[in-house]
Amino acid sequence: MKVAITILTFNRASVLLELLDSLTALNRTVWEIIVVDNFSEDGTEEMVRSHGVRPTYVRLDRNIGAAARNHGLKTAMADIVVTLDDDIIGLDDEAIEKLTGLFEGNPRLGAVNFQIRDYFTGERCNWVHHKIEEIYADKEFPTYEITEGAVAFRKTAIEAAGYYADDFFLSHEGPDLAYRIMDQGYEIYYCGKVSVRHRHENTGRKAWYNYYYDTRNLFWLAARNLPVAYALRYVSRGAVAMLIYSLRDRFFIYWLRGVRDGLAGISRAAKQRRVLRLETMRAMAKIDEDRPDIIYYLKKRLFRKSARL
Repeated sequence: MKVAITILTFNRASVLLELLDSLTALNRTVWEIIVVDNFSEDGTEEMVRSHGVRPTYVRLDRNIGAAARNHGLKTAMADIVVTLDDDIIGLDDEAIEKLTGLFEGNPRLGAVNFQIRDYFTGERCNWVHHKIEEIYADKEFPTYEITEGAVAFRKTAIEAAGYYADDFFLSHEGPDLAYRIMDQGYEIYYCGKVSVRHRHENTGRKAWYNYYYDTRNLFWLAARNLPVAYALRYVSRGAVAMLIYSLRDRFFIYWLRGVRDGLAGISRAAKQRRVLRLETMRAMAKIDEDRPDIIYYLKKRLFRKSARL
């Protein structure tokens, strides 16, 4: 199977350069490398066009957030498309071989999440919500999440699912896409043996947009996809968690704005509503059977440096 790598970037030319440099070390032939530029103004275009890996360069005329990944996914002609954010590094030949083997071995595999560790501390980030990290981090298991940052897709699966939604901008676009991939009959896996590093900017709790978008998009995700009872439980649990984080970090105003805009946008999101098939809900319930209890979440997340759920 042919493999493509598509990278989403915005105003981080120096970080992107490190990623592109790392890709020159790949011995396995990658079919294509695509850089999608979300309207950078820091010399990104000049750097990319002169780089030795000679990637395909796609420049957008404005920043459209995470949905810009669609331009890379649609441009790619390979069977497997690896999507990376520009601050991800560490993809190597072994990882590509592992991913190829997973997709070749399971025709219904639609997407694979990677193990992602902090570039500086080694701490895991972007963990799925339904497993105990200390037990499952290095294993393979089915999930109903796409954790973004570093994901591999089967091209035919994402074509069938319809790509990323264009209205989330940031946060929850991954689960929304995951639901639709599963609704097409595909599986999604987490693979702990494919590990990359995430070069987080040292903003920590200063990133106000986490509190706003994580809260707002809870409502839109539920309105687009979930049965009413499940949606109410999902939104209430997520909104309360974000409220706790926002009070802890003194960003309550952004949580409040997220609730306001989330509620205001429900009618628009509902126009795109397509409730998940019963088979998909059953698969999600099966995955949730060993979901950690609330005590685990409180211990694990209440004192973390990032607000992200």
